[in-house]
Amino acid sequence: MFEASGSEYWWSGFENKSLLCPMGKNYTAGRFLIHLMNARRWDAFHSPFLFEVFTHCCDEHIRSSRFEEIESLRKELMSSSEKIRRMDAGAGSEAIGSSETTAVADIARHALSHPFQCRFLYRLALFLQPKNILELGTSLGISTAYLAAANPETNIVTVEGDPNVAQIAGRNFQKLNLLHIDLHTSLFRDYLDSYDQPTPDLIFMDGHHESSALLTYYDLLKNRFQSHTIIVVDDIYWSKDMTDGWNELIARPEVTQSVDCFHFGLLFFNSDFFGKEHHKIKLPLRMLTSRS
Repeated sequence: MFEASGSEYWWSGFENKSLLCPMGKNYTAGRFLIHLMNARRWDAFHSPFLFEVFTHCCDEHIRSSRFEEIESLRKELMSSSEKIRRMDAGAGSEAIGSSETTAVADIARHALSHPFQCRFLYRLALFLQPKNILELGTSLGISTAYLAAANPETNIVTVEGDPNVAQIAGRNFQKLNLLHIDLHTSLFRDYLDSYDQPTPDLIFMDGHHESSALLTYYDLLKNRFQSHTIIVVDDIYWSKDMTDGWNELIARPEVTQSVDCFHFGLLFFNSDFFGKEHHKIKLPLRMLTSRS
């Protein structure tokens, strides 16, 4: 996933094990090495649209004054002494543990999207200017906050299955004065079964790290996809099961392009692409190693 150029050799970044969290398993580390050998540079697209999207999303000069505020809140959560009872309905909590109560700091350290992923989501939303965003997996609300910071006019619906985690996320949205976020506490399947919101232009799937669940949620939303819809799937190398689910998605006939960024992948449905392609790319090292 790293750009190998001169002294910016990829191993210097790989030594930072936090870049493999929350996955961090032997399977993920092995797939990471394979990805490095097979992936191309982030700007090696023949499609003008994909080149433009990734040039924008990987440009670290495109920043918001809200980044510092959100990252300050992240640090606050990572040092929090608060403990809550967990109700985790999906895979993904192994790094946190299975105790009856969980420290908010542990959730913040293991379950939140990395800063570089959040900045990518912010720039993607800034580039697309979507009217409606759907996020499955609010957690403590950090990635939601980045999406919301891109445009105060965007309608953002985010769904969290754990009521105690959702309560903290709602509190964080108030702290950040992000008033255009519609937070729902519900199991994803239950919420999607009765989904009555406008068609989402951008979907971020980050909550249930099992292929069966990923495919189920995709299928429940499928009838709402339009040619401009973009789906971001997080942790596609969490496990072999998740990778299998990702590979099944990119093989679907309606998916016209896919981009594997290792930590996450993107699905596109626009029929204007010239042929169906599946890309594996390395994000810029400067982007991955920047802390804010």
